[in-house]
Amino acid sequence: MRKNTFIRFAVAATAVAVLAGTAIPANAAVKPAIKATIGDDCTQASTGKKAPGRGVDGSDLTCMVVPTGSYKGQNKWWYADVKPLKAIDWTIPANPGGYSLTADAITNSLKAEGLLTSTTSVYKPGAGGAVGLGAFQEIKGKPEAAMVTGIAMTGGLYSNKSTLNLLASTPIAKILREYEGIVVPASSKYRTLKQLMDDLVAKPNVVAIAGGNKGGVDHQTIGLLAQKAGVDPTKLNYVVYSGGPEVITSLLSNATQVGISGALDFAPYVASGKMRYLGVSSAKPISGIKAKTFVSQGYDLVYGNWRGIMAPADLSKADYLNFVKVIDIMHVSPAWKAELTKNKWDNEFVVGTAFKSFLEKHIPEINAVMKGLGI
Repeated sequence: MRKNTFIRFAVAATAVAVLAGTAIPANAAVKPAIKATIGDDCTQASTGKKAPGRGVDGSDLTCMVVPTGSYKGQNKWWYADVKPLKAIDWTIPANPGGYSLTADAITNSLKAEGLLTSTTSVYKPGAGGAVGLGAFQEIKGKPEAAMVTGIAMTGGLYSNKSTLNLLASTPIAKILREYEGIVVPASSKYRTLKQLMDDLVAKPNVVAIAGGNKGGVDHQTIGLLAQKAGVDPTKLNYVVYSGGPEVITSLLSNATQVGISGALDFAPYVASGKMRYLGVSSAKPISGIKAKTFVSQGYDLVYGNWRGIMAPADLSKADYLNFVKVIDIMHVSPAWKAELTKNKWDNEFVVGTAFKSFLEKHIPEINAVMKGLGI
């Protein structure tokens, strides 16, 4: 999979304006309608003015006093017609782990911003996400239904030879990217990633490597890393578990010798001295995680797990547009930014039809990666 480069532009300006009940901070960047994006500041004098086509999927933004949440009382470019969600009924296509953590983070953020009343979650693990996707695609007439998806599912569907099509559901948004960590128990002989890779070069199946589902991001990452070191990834002794908690259990019980999962999964065990990081798959060191990147250790690989939201295929146009607007608001909220920081996630946001376009390109790319890895 090609390494993505993300370029972020920041605009800063100084403006003084008086809001209805709240003054814009002196360092706020007030945006004119032609440049407005959701959550940008606007002036009291512009209240009621529209920014045509500046919202998600070409919808309009309106300069208005925000009625709820962290920005309540402030003049912002906002969706005048957005309606808070009464409920989200989550399908989690795995055991508790990254998917459920993502659903919880979305839930907490939406509730904090007054955009959601209640949620339920049902777990449907198995077959690299195919069991969960199959169950989700049977749901009809429930606009409150939603499913967390990600690269583990797109890879898992391929590796399990599933005939299910993720795009048969309705794409809502890609909301984050999480990077992988490789760890060993504290008693392990491996002190560096190179020591492990040298052993795998000599004898690829010498070490039992615990990771998530076959074809998932853990499997993809260790396979691509093996290729970088000159190891045939099909020869690895990769032991499949349903998620991070089981990977951790296998390491602590000495059932396996090396573990790979989301980097944050291992942080408490590294902090307590039970495990040691050998490396992380991010381009730069991850704040709060004492681990070197693969790149800094001589392995040119940056790879991570994106996660996103899907809705049922029969979601009405009105419900779809409201859902993507709600998620668009969420992604600029302080509550969501706090979740990103807490969970060491990158803010990688693509919403609405742009997310559909991403999937249309991503799925063939992942299939090619999987084929190349012999998974």
